[in-house]
Amino acid sequence: MNGSHIHVKDEWLKHNGVNIAYQRYTSPSSGKKPALVFVHGFLSSKFCYRFMIPELLEHFDVFSFDFPPFGNSDKNWSYKFSYSNFAHIIIELMDQHHIQKASIAGHSMGGQVALTCSHLFPERIDKLILMAPSTYMKKLGFWLQHASRLPVFPFLLKRRLYKKGVYHSLLDCVHDPHMINKEMIQGYMKPFFKEEIFRCLSKMIRDREGDLASQHLREIEASCLVFWGKEDKVLPVSLGHRLVKDLPSAELEVFEQSGHLLPEEVPSVLNEKIKQFCLPPKQATS
Repeated sequence: MNGSHIHVKDEWLKHNGVNIAYQRYTSPSSGKKPALVFVHGFLSSKFCYRFMIPELLEHFDVFSFDFPPFGNSDKNWSYKFSYSNFAHIIIELMDQHHIQKASIAGHSMGGQVALTCSHLFPERIDKLILMAPSTYMKKLGFWLQHASRLPVFPFLLKRRLYKKGVYHSLLDCVHDPHMINKEMIQGYMKPFFKEEIFRCLSKMIRDREGDLASQHLREIEASCLVFWGKEDKVLPVSLGHRLVKDLPSAELEVFEQSGHLLPEEVPSVLNEKIKQFCLPPKQATS
């Protein structure tokens, strides 16, 4: 794992009345570079891409953001926590920086956000890089949605998450437990120190749409590169094989001895694959 990562200050985007924290990474090298937007997964934040971004700056202008209620973005329970809204954040971020077209890289639930963005705004998306994306998950059932409205539900949700703890949650997501260190635990734990997040998560149960159905996946115009860990215990690799059959232009690469948290487990390998996929041959090898 590459241990070097770059720290930049958060910038802010106003979206539907909430403040979205994002980071913009550029390098001093001359010439216009293609834009690449990273989208994190559920219970995560832009922190998860800290090992990938530095290696890509020579070739891309990179953006990452925290979709609410995660990371440093607002934790406002009145917001609608939907894939559609998260997809609109990507487009508004691009508009704020006068980017007509960008490639989107998404991990887990962020992969489904990337697919939704491509479905809603096909003319704005160049290519998709999907890292173990959430796929074929239906909207949560009526009784769980109903229970999530109970005043006690955020407390029960908090108790369940705290009982399991960040370490054991990460343990479910990686193949090699030895890679979990103090920095990693603190980075994933930080957003959950704010009490408001549990009320927001309760509402997300009601707001989140189901994943795109097969008929919508077949309409995706962008070329897709799909990555999966063979030892993924969160989303089995069988979903990846099914997904590339539905996507019109997709290629699946499966990594041995890797779990669900690919941006942490194989960042440098992913970066090389992304460069080969998104850049002209001469630039990809430079």
